[in-house]
Amino acid sequence: MCPSQPNRHDEPSAPRITRRRLLQAGAAVAAQPLLAPLAVVAEAKQPGGGGASSLVNPYSGAIALVAPLASGTYQPLGDNWHQSREGQLYTWNHRDAKLQRAHDGVDLFPQSASALPRVFAPLAGTVAAVCLRSDNTLGATVTYKVSAATPPPWDYSRAVDNVAGLPLYGNFVWLRSTAPDSAGYFVFYCHLQNEATLQGLAPDQAVDAATPVGVMGDTGNAAGAPQLHVEIHYPAGRSFTCTHCKPHKTGVTAIDPYQSLLNAAPR
Repeated sequence: MCPSQPNRHDEPSAPRITRRRLLQAGAAVAAQPLLAPLAVVAEAKQPGGGGASSLVNPYSGAIALVAPLASGTYQPLGDNWHQSREGQLYTWNHRDAKLQRAHDGVDLFPQSASALPRVFAPLAGTVAAVCLRSDNTLGATVTYKVSAATPPPWDYSRAVDNVAGLPLYGNFVWLRSTAPDSAGYFVFYCHLQNEATLQGLAPDQAVDAATPVGVMGDTGNAAGAPQLHVEIHYPAGRSFTCTHCKPHKTGVTAIDPYQSLLNAAPR
């Protein structure tokens, strides 16, 4: 089902304080991918045209990627999509209970915290948005650069973890695929460092799988635990009813990126 209004300008829901997020030590815990009822994918609609001609299953489907990090720089991949998380429940978030936010992506952890790796675009595409914060506090100066032609499905730039008292995502980049088999899909990276590579990105800039887009960091609510949070979202105008949300939730766009990352060509 599609939101009735363009969702990139939606405001967050009222703050809700829930239990603190589970501490993450080492690699993420793997979880078996869950199969979606076929009706869930069939419900996704595209009123405005454009984007990929068909949608992958939001729980077990995959799009073609190149790994965002070089081989040997990160720990074995685990699927922590939909695990419970602390803090405010936003319009875009999946949920594990009516007031409990669920993890919208998958986290990749470094092999060594003393050698944080460069992050690369995983496919051919364009930069949809970049967010830079002057520091990792709620009072930081925020620079948000966004494409007027192909903005991301959501504006994450002011999202807050109201339990930790930190920005939710820190420094981040949205990329929009132009690859023929995934055209229109969005990839989101966050918790990046505020450094020259990310600073140099511009909206609508073309990227490919060889383009560096940042460096892994611990900004946002990953403070003290460096990681790369990766999300994959359906093309603009498409959404689905999350049958794994409790209760079910309509209008979400973030699919489980685990299979795409697991199947990604090594770098």
